Amino acid sequence: MKSTTIDTGYLTLVILSAIGLVIMYVETMVAPALTDFIKDFNISYNTVSWILTAYLLVALIMTPVMGKLSDMYGRKRVLLVGLVIYAVGTLAAGFATNIYFMLVARAVQGLGIGIFPIAVAIVRNQSPEKRLAFNQGIITSMFASGAVIGLAAGGTVIHYFGWRATFFSILPVVILLIILVIRFIEEDRKEYRDNGSKRSKSSLSNSKLDIKGAILFSLGIVSILLMITNLHIKFSPINSVVIVSLSVTAIISLWIFVYIERRAKSPLVDFKLVMNKVLFFANVLRMIAGLFMFAILNAIPILIRNPKPVGFGEGVINTASIIIPFMAAYLTIGLSSGPIISKLGNTKVTLMGSIVSAIGFITLLLFFHSLGPLLISLAILGAGSQLLHQGAVNINLVSTPKNQTAISFGISNVFYLMGSAIGPTLVGMYMQSNQISINGIIGSFPSSQSYIMIFYTGILLSIIAILIDMIVMKEIRNNSNNQEVRV
Repeated sequence: MKSTTIDTGYLTLVILSAIGLVIMYVETMVAPALTDFIKDFNISYNTVSWILTAYLLVALIMTPVMGKLSDMYGRKRVLLVGLVIYAVGTLAAGFATNIYFMLVARAVQGLGIGIFPIAVAIVRNQSPEKRLAFNQGIITSMFASGAVIGLAAGGTVIHYFGWRATFFSILPVVILLIILVIRFIEEDRKEYRDNGSKRSKSSLSNSKLDIKGAILFSLGIVSILLMITNLHIKFSPINSVVIVSLSVTAIISLWIFVYIERRAKSPLVDFKLVMNKVLFFANVLRMIAGLFMFAILNAIPILIRNPKPVGFGEGVINTASIIIPFMAAYLTIGLSSGPIISKLGNTKVTLMGSIVSAIGFITLLLFFHSLGPLLISLAILGAGSQLLHQGAVNINLVSTPKNQTAISFGISNVFYLMGSAIGPTLVGMYMQSNQISINGIIGSFPSSQSYIMIFYTGILLSIIAILIDMIVMKEIRNNSNNQEVRV
C-alpha cells in the first residue's frame, strides 16, 4: 500500500508539473514572433506587448477567483474547467486574423492560467515536509523547462510553418493533460469533506464568490496598465487628463476593493495573509522576479530581430537560440533549488538572487550591443531571477499554515502575475517613447535609449529587492525568536 501511495504521489507531481511546462511553453513560443505580429497586424511596439500582457493580466485577475472556486467546488474540478478553457483559447489564438481577435484569444488563455496555484496546492498537500522543497522546485522549474522548449521549438516552428502553428502544435498536449487529470488526479477529500461526504449548504453559502471584489480588482489593475501604456505619448492636455483619470480610477478602485474585502464574509483575497509582513515582502519579491522574466522575453527578441544598427538583424531561429541562455540558467537553478535552499536557507537565496540579477542588468546595460557578452549577461540574469523567485516561493510555502496553502499561494501568484504583466507594458512604453529611423528601411525602431531605460529599471528594482531581502531576514529572525514563523 505504501508503494502505491508513493507512485501515485510521483504521478501527480509529473502530471501537474507538465501543466506548468505547457503553460510556459505557450507563453514563450510567441516571443520570437513579436516582430512578425507587428508586421502582420500592423501594430506598434506598445501594442504588441499586450500579446503578452493580456494573457498575464487575465491570469492575474482570475487567480484569486479560481482559488475561491476551488474552495467551493473542489480543486480537481476547477483544475479541469481551467484546462478546458485554456484549450479553447489556444485553438482560437491560432485562427487570429487581427490584433483584437488575438487579444481576446490570449485573454481566454489567461482564464485557464489561474489554475496553476491550484496545481501547486495539490502537490503541496500531498508532499511530506522533507520533500516539500524538492517537489516545489520541480513543479516551479517546469516553467523554465517549458520556456526553454518553447523558445527552441517555437523558433523552429515559426520559421518553417508560421506563428499560427505554434498554437496548433500544443493543443493535442493540452487535451492529453485533461485526460490524465480526469484519470489519475484524485480530489483531496480531507479538504472538501463536510460531515463525512459532502460540504453542507451553509458551508457553501459562506464561500460565495465575491463578484464586486473581482470587478473592482480588475478595474484597478487594468487602469494601472493602461496608464503605463499611455506614458509614452508626448505631453498634451488630453493625454494628461487620460493619465490622471486612469491613475485616479486605479487608486479609488483598489481602495474600495481593500475596504470591501476586509469586511466581506467570504473575501476574494484574505488580507490577514496579505498583510503578514513576511508573506507580503516575499510576494513583492516574486512580483519583481515576474517583471524581470517577462520584460526580458519582450525586449530581447525585438532587439535581436530588429535591423542593424539598432538590433542584430537575426532571423527567428537565431533569436530563439540567443534567448535560451537566460531560460537555461533559469531551468538549471530551478532544478537544483531544493539542495541550494536546504543548504543556504530561503532568505540567503533570495538575497543572492537579487545581487546576481543586479549584476546581470549591469552587464546588459554595458554590453547589450555585443552578442557574446549579451549571452553571458542573459545567463547571469536568468540565474539571478530564478534564485530570487525560488527563495520567495519557498518563504511563502513554509510560512503559511498547510490548510491555507491554496489561498496563500494564489495571493502570491497574483503578485507574480502583476509583475509579469507590468514588465511587457513597461518595455512597450520605453520602446514606443524612444524610436529612430534607419535609412533605406521603412518604419521606425526602438533606439538604444529604450534598452538603456529598460536595463536601468532592472538595476533599480534589483536594489529594491536587496533592501526587501534584508527586511525579510529581520522579520523572520524576530518571528523565529517569538516562535511564530519557521523558515
